[in-house]
Amino acid sequence: MQNYNPFELILSRLDLLQLTVNTLSDTSQKPSATEIFNPERLLDLPDAAQILRKPVGTVRYYIHNRNLPAIKVGKSYLIKLQALLDWVNEFDKKEPLKDISSPMLLNRNKYRKN
Repeated sequence: MQNYNPFELILSRLDLLQLTVNTLSDTSQKPSATEIFNPERLLDLPDAAQILRKPVGTVRYYIHNRNLPAIKVGKSYLIKLQALLDWVNEFDKKEPLKDISSPMLLNRNKYRKN
């Protein structure tokens, strides 16, 4: 009489299932290199926030008040990667603000008590 262990069959099928799940997760998590650097790629708010290293609420504020170009789709926004990068580079081109506090400090020093 042959001893048959049903748990060996279960364990072998679990191993096969685990191998399949690992293979699927590895292939789904690796974005293609062309997709990452595609300037026409559309980003949602969490992706744009990750690129800017800001919270999602701040990116939403930028869209409403600082003219970050975005397309409203339903209740969410989509941003082209190239438009986001151009918007960020626009701040490098602007002249720095003049120091407003320097005239105030000059006035303060002029009328300071000795």
